[in-house]
Amino acid sequence: MKCKFSLLLFLCALSLWGQAQSFTLQELVNRKQFQAVVARADSLTPADSADYATMSAIGQAYEGLLRYKDAYQCFSYCLQMDTNNVDALNAVARNAINFGRIAEAKRCYHKVLDADSLNFYANYQLARLYYQLGDYGRATEHYHVLASIEGENPSILTGLADCHIKRGTGPNTLIALSLYTRALELNPENVRVASSLINTLLRMGDGKGALQVCDTALFYNPDNSQIRQSKGMALYMTKDYLQADTVYTGLLADGDSSFLNLKYGGAARYMSGHALDGVELLEKAYEIDSTDVETAMLYGASLGKTYDRKRAYELFDQAELNMQPKKFFVNLLTTFRGDALRRDGRWNEAEKLYYAAWKKDPTQLNFLYEINRHYWDLNPALFQNEKELQKTIFSKYTYLTAYMKTDKSQKYLYNYRPFLEAVCEDAFFKNDDEVTMLAPDGKKTKLAVADLRALISQLPEMPAEERERREKMQAQMKKAMEKEKTLHKSGAKLDTIALTKEEKEKARKLLKEAGLE
Repeated sequence: MKCKFSLLLFLCALSLWGQAQSFTLQELVNRKQFQAVVARADSLTPADSADYATMSAIGQAYEGLLRYKDAYQCFSYCLQMDTNNVDALNAVARNAINFGRIAEAKRCYHKVLDADSLNFYANYQLARLYYQLGDYGRATEHYHVLASIEGENPSILTGLADCHIKRGTGPNTLIALSLYTRALELNPENVRVASSLINTLLRMGDGKGALQVCDTALFYNPDNSQIRQSKGMALYMTKDYLQADTVYTGLLADGDSSFLNLKYGGAARYMSGHALDGVELLEKAYEIDSTDVETAMLYGASLGKTYDRKRAYELFDQAELNMQPKKFFVNLLTTFRGDALRRDGRWNEAEKLYYAAWKKDPTQLNFLYEINRHYWDLNPALFQNEKELQKTIFSKYTYLTAYMKTDKSQKYLYNYRPFLEAVCEDAFFKNDDEVTMLAPDGKKTKLAVADLRALISQLPEMPAEERERREKMQAQMKKAMEKEKTLHKSGAKLDTIALTKEEKEKARKLLKEAGLE
């Protein structure tokens, strides 16, 4: 009995010691002495990992030191001890986000909401997370829940407005405008809200409205350079160029020589009739970004109005060049658009797009190739479809004549010979001297058979081994197709025919290539 009492006393003491230690660790965490907690963590026994308070304190310390993976592991231990603990779920989710385990974070936060759909913290974290992931619809849903709890909270109203801005123009912009306005009414000192509202108004072209918000924001934050810059833009938009010049000059005097301040400071001087004063600012802006069309034009206009018209002409030429769309991106967009149309079953639109792009830039043979590739069917039935035949002849002839003017390898052009020779043979039996070609834009042209033969003569001959390989393949395919017909008539399966294993595999392969299996 005495022994049992002693053991019970020892266990109680051990428990109290563990609690005392966790209290000490938590006190250190509360005092932000995170390193001291982590240092003690190395001396803990395996039994300490079974104590929720101890592991929670260590997790908080790791999180305080931005060691999110370690914190995640500690809080995961806590969650294993109490799988429904809201604090543990939130802590695991919070740290999971910070080192990239997004799916785990979502799972934990949603588990919290399964128990309490109005949990403020989980809704707020999910709203922010979905916003960062670009899922603005779901972010909006969680902000709506938050707004039902704290409807007059400027931070929530601002977050909801941000989502509507990201979801597009039109009604969403008007909703965002209303939310930003209300948020700023509740917290007029907030520069972030003021800046969001001003930017929205400027994008909508409401310079006067933006100017009013700028003045209110500057009353509470008179030295804020971002709001001052926005005010300069609002003044410029409302054509108050002298006041805009004053604002930008003040920003530049304070050391803020950013591109926008230089550009619009110089522009304001030019527009207010002080072109010479604007030259220096526009020159500096041009040095930062010589590709900006507006800057080049304004810089050139300032020089042309003052003392260097030769340089002005050069800048105008540069601006005109920059206004042209970049050929690479134009062609890439055409390729993507054409591929999407083709996959959508809208080939007629795709080939017109490709053909127009090639006519505009004949160096882009890839567009002709895409048309040529589409009409690659050499099936004899093609000669029974006059329209398809005309399109196929056009695609091959046009692509080959353009291709052969380049210095690219002609090694594999023998692939075009069988079809073109078949066209000449068909014309011979019809006693025709010309064949008709149909372009993607609907225009028909005549091609002399003699010209077609001249083109064929320039193409390389098919190598003997390649011709032999094709003839052998055709013979095997013919044999396989005959066996397949026998199969269909008898109702038998390929596996039941008295063929060797190798013959069956070869037959299957040929049938698959022929589109019969």
